[in-house]
Amino acid sequence: MKQDTFSRLLGVITAIAILKLALTGLFLLPVFSGPDSVEAASDASQKGQPAGQKSPSRNRFEMASSQCSQEFLDLINARAHELDEKEKALMAKQEDLKLLEEEIDKKIKLLKRLQRDLEGPIKKRAADEEARLQHLAGVYASMEPARAAALLNKLDDETVTKLFSIMKSKKVAFILANMEPEKAARISSYLYRNPGM
Repeated sequence: MKQDTFSRLLGVITAIAILKLALTGLFLLPVFSGPDSVEAASDASQKGQPAGQKSPSRNRFEMASSQCSQEFLDLINARAHELDEKEKALMAKQEDLKLLEEEIDKKIKLLKRLQRDLEGPIKKRAADEEARLQHLAGVYASMEPARAAALLNKLDDETVTKLFSIMKSKKVAFILANMEPEKAARISSYLYRNPGM
């Protein structure tokens, strides 16, 4: 945003500098036409005209110069008007962007609040599930390995793996030794691939 404002200001300052240079050139034009004046005066004296009276060619030059000056001023005014219109359009866009930015900020705040509101129940649910798993793991760990193995054979592999990941390795080894061989192999393989579970 600041860079856009800086670019606009730089453009306006450049246009003003060009305008000043052009106007200075227009005002200095008669000063630099001094030798022509002297030449015109000598021509006039040779033709019998008073030195103060301008020749027709001199009048044409001044008229052409005046016309060029007016066209140049019109061009500068048109350019200045165009720059003003562009600046107004940029200001309007800047205002629109500011409003859009405020709207986006409001939506981000709303999303963050919703996220906080949803995180509470999700964390509570995860904590409740962890507590139930811990309790169930404690129940199976306190049983005889053969009895625990018979019951765990009937559960799905994912649940058994979660329970084993909580229990002590020695107790898991005794229970696995008493489980059905295929199920024990699957559970062992899963525990090996996901050691941090």
